[in-house]
Amino acid sequence: MDRRLDESAPGTEAVVETDRSRVLADVRRALASARTEGKRRGHGPEPATAATPVERNSVDGSMATHAVERSDTDLITEFQSALDAVQGVCHRVTSDSGAAEVLQAIIADLAVRRVVRSDDELVIDVVERVVGGFELLDPDRDRNAMLECDLGVSRATLGVAEHGTIVMTSGDAAGDRGRRTERQRLVSLLPETHVALLAASDIMHTWDQALQDVGSDRRCLPPTTTFATGPSRTADIELELVLGVHGPRHQHVVVLEHR
Repeated sequence: MDRRLDESAPGTEAVVETDRSRVLADVRRALASARTEGKRRGHGPEPATAATPVERNSVDGSMATHAVERSDTDLITEFQSALDAVQGVCHRVTSDSGAAEVLQAIIADLAVRRVVRSDDELVIDVVERVVGGFELLDPDRDRNAMLECDLGVSRATLGVAEHGTIVMTSGDAAGDRGRRTERQRLVSLLPETHVALLAASDIMHTWDQALQDVGSDRRCLPPTTTFATGPSRTADIELELVLGVHGPRHQHVVVLEHR
């Protein structure tokens, strides 16, 4: 499913309305899937796509981290399919205002009353475009206040297409160089719903590539790096899966194709 918004294109209002309907349908489908997931037994769905074979270095035998070249569109589509397979929801937009439209639709459909955002500049800009109707908290509030939030908005540093994974670091990799952002990772952990903004240019194909990117500057590694694949899953001794026990019950990733 391709959900695209382009505020500069002719007939924008019709496109926005159609896209909003699709967003709402996706949210409802994700909610329905989440309710049935807890009743299933097993280890959950397999990754939607297999990892691209990597090459072995002929000198030292180590695994090379580069993979077959793929277009940005291919990576986004693969990421979207993999995220759908693990009951996350992917939204594709072509403008910052399109991201705000998606966020507005999610907030309305889930009847969200309280939102907490991260300190990333893109997140701040997108959230400020959303029309009110909810209480907005900044990330400096204590954890008790965050526990009362219905939805958290933050930025993903990277995406991993092969598994629909988002990588979240608590450093400046997701913001302006030289200034630490995303200092409060509880924004993506405590609320029942997490919305992550992800630039299309930050989507890697494999985990190897993502790990190499995060560790490329060993003098300035982020304090924390979190890999999240879909909503939080917890299994008891009988392997019965339940969503949202140790993290968000719903995960939405907004891919900004223009970034």
